[in-house]
Amino acid sequence: MKINPALIIGWHLKTKYIIKQDKIEQLKDNIFKLISTKEISFLKDLDRRITINKNGRFIYDSNSYNFEDFLELNPNNTSRFLKQLNDNKIYTLIPFISINNKVDEPYIILSQQILVTNRSNGLLISNYINIKIEQSFDLFNIYKLPRFNIIFKYKQIEFEFDL
Repeated sequence: MKINPALIIGWHLKTKYIIKQDKIEQLKDNIFKLISTKEISFLKDLDRRITINKNGRFIYDSNSYNFEDFLELNPNNTSRFLKQLNDNKIYTLIPFISINNKVDEPYIILSQQILVTNRSNGLLISNYINIKIEQSFDLFNIYKLPRFNIIFKYKQIEFEFDL
């Protein structure tokens, strides 16, 4: 019985494709476990072998981030924000300070783009943003603000892996 070489090549390519897909799924799962869970993950720090699709519009969220009596972002608010993100999706987050809670007026960006998922650590992100708030207040000498808002500018991104 003769074996058709085209069948062997086809089987080999299909097997190689399945193995590659399995590796990609493992990478994705590992990424979800790591993104901003133990340390802040930044978009700029991603491996160059990962292609990022950043198409899409930013969404702005300023629910419950109004500061009048204290100058800290409450970790519960951050955790609530993270929990409302879609499962198995990765987002970039840009936190900023706004006086009037309007995105079309001047504001202070607190950080480079942070990678987050709904599995990210809300306390870790809140602590990081609180440090950035304090640094901004020191740098711009703006401790006498009557009130301010933290706005989360975010959008979903997609990863493509070059293995």
